[in-house]
Amino acid sequence: MILYAITLSPFAARVRLALRIKKLDYDMMPPPGGNTRSPEYLAINPIGKLPVLVTDEGLAIAESETIVDYLDEYFPTPSLTPSDTAERVRMRNIVRCFELYATPAMSRLFRQMDPATRDEAVVATEIANWRNGLALTDRFVADAAFAAGGAMSKADCILLPSLLLCEVVAGIFGLADPLAECPNLTGYRDKARQHPDMGAIWTETAEALAAMRSGR
Repeated sequence: MILYAITLSPFAARVRLALRIKKLDYDMMPPPGGNTRSPEYLAINPIGKLPVLVTDEGLAIAESETIVDYLDEYFPTPSLTPSDTAERVRMRNIVRCFELYATPAMSRLFRQMDPATRDEAVVATEIANWRNGLALTDRFVADAAFAAGGAMSKADCILLPSLLLCEVVAGIFGLADPLAECPNLTGYRDKARQHPDMGAIWTETAEALAAMRSGR
């Protein structure tokens, strides 16, 4: 399989974590043509974003959550879906809360990165929206090494790299720990990073982000 992605992407980290947990071999490559808007890459993924997984059969799968779902369906062992119904509900609520209420606010904040053109009113609104999304997610997350079900799940693949992205956003806008008022998320983040696979993906992604921001 080929994963079109870059190491510094928290969205690619979601897929890389799922691949690592399932012990699947793959090659990671940058987008052909040099960027996500090249004709070569748009022929693979008309959405024009990373990551994309191309299977051995030639199926091109866009969007990180969709890729994780595919990997769990096509390679069911170890499963990323809790066996207990209530824990499956918890897993899905974690993913949906973060993706619906925290991720969009962060995406809009990235448009305000430049202090010279920043709209402080927009920033304040989106920070409030972001914190609300984190607080909602906090209500479903276990204060444990795994977000739901006592074992690795899709929730971990989506959530842990997203919490790293939260740290990046906080740094850009000079904010304190964005999880300070989210005790479950704080406990989860700190415990999950001690897991060998989750910790490795966090460190690799964080180091690549730091290198990019320092210009190395």
